[in-house]
Amino acid sequence: MTFSESRRITVVGAGFMGCVIATMYSNCGYEVVLNDVREDLLDTYPTRASPIAARLACSVGDARDIVYRVMTEVDLAKAINGASLVHETIHENLDAKRELFNRLDALCAPEVILATNTSSFLLSDICKDVHWADRTVGIHYVTPAHVIKTVEIIKGPKTSDEVVQWAQEFVHTLNHVGIVCEERPGFIVNRLQFAMLSEIYRLVHEGYASPDDIDQAVRGSLGPRLALWGPLMCEDLVASKSTMLAVTDYLGGETGQASFDPSAALKNLVSANRQGATHGKGWYSWDRPYAELVEERDNQLSDILEWLQQRKPVESLRAVKS
Repeated sequence: MTFSESRRITVVGAGFMGCVIATMYSNCGYEVVLNDVREDLLDTYPTRASPIAARLACSVGDARDIVYRVMTEVDLAKAINGASLVHETIHENLDAKRELFNRLDALCAPEVILATNTSSFLLSDICKDVHWADRTVGIHYVTPAHVIKTVEIIKGPKTSDEVVQWAQEFVHTLNHVGIVCEERPGFIVNRLQFAMLSEIYRLVHEGYASPDDIDQAVRGSLGPRLALWGPLMCEDLVASKSTMLAVTDYLGGETGQASFDPSAALKNLVSANRQGATHGKGWYSWDRPYAELVEERDNQLSDILEWLQQRKPVESLRAVKS
């Protein structure tokens, strides 16, 4: 597949995410056109973008340049002229996104990449009637996009491998990291996030714990470990697979919730005696002695917990406990 070599990007949708993404692209040297049907959003873009640019830039002058390099255009046909990438960031409405992609498919040459920042809809649903569906891809940033470096690259059933590779290389130019996943409801980040939040909502509703206690519990235990290692590496480092299987068996039996049913992946690891770092193999292979891994694990965890205690970010971000 041949791609356009233009460094022009059109961001369609000047709301919260479009504002951030357009500013981020401008900061990385791309020629950016921001499009929206609402002229008031285009008019207020410089004001809304200035704090974002200030965080990205080395000086006040640089921040101003980042913002004012972004061109605004209310006419979609004019906005996409000469673009190599058109990135959709409009409100999360499937019909609106589908209609927009149909228009873009007709307006853009086949070598132009069409991307969506959707956080929930399947690419195959958005691009249901798109003719050149092989050039469509999800490039989903996590808020705040200019700070969080992980980007989900969503591959639809018709997305070409070349477009996926292009998207990975593109986000790398932004100093971000593209994580490729086949389309699934919620992709990776939101699927995990809402699985956890659904259980948290249940605990609050049933009166097991207050919102404050739940936040403090996660902040002082799960949060630092997940931030350092992610869930599967963390599991390898802190518990055997047999223990994890026993816990899921018990939780499933006591709660009756199917979400706690042990997965085949976990059972297979137990059967293969891939217990984790203690045995040298789990989800990962470990070639260092377990005692050394534990020492390094504890040092890393102590460092991040000490930082959290010094910053007290939760208290500084809220006025009062509800």
